[in-house]
Amino acid sequence: MKMRTTNAKQIIQNEAQCMKCGDIIVSKHVHDFVQCRCNAIFVDGGMEYLRRGGEEEDFVDRSLIMDKDALTECVDAVRYAEENNKNELGVALSVIRILRDFELLNKRELYGSFSTKNN
Repeated sequence: MKMRTTNAKQIIQNEAQCMKCGDIIVSKHVHDFVQCRCNAIFVDGGMEYLRRGGEEEDFVDRSLIMDKDALTECVDAVRYAEENNKNELGVALSVIRILRDFELLNKRELYGSFSTKNN
């Protein structure tokens, strides 16, 4: 079942890794300018915008961006699971189902390679 999406995106993690010093740096809110310890790169913008500084070969962008509808559905799934006294696994599975429905999971890794044949 594919869910309807608006194609609107939401930054959920604004993060980069410096290839010189290895630092993973995160900008957590608007105008949160963060540099790595060797000052080769920076990130800025929190969940509002992605701003990078430094040479392109000096960082790996590790940011996460998600469909806004999918994010809203995940939040609603957590709220529903908690209100209905689901355990931690129940909460996690609620979110996983939403991610699956929005086709945001690697199905090959999720479904694995279970064989139905008797060996």
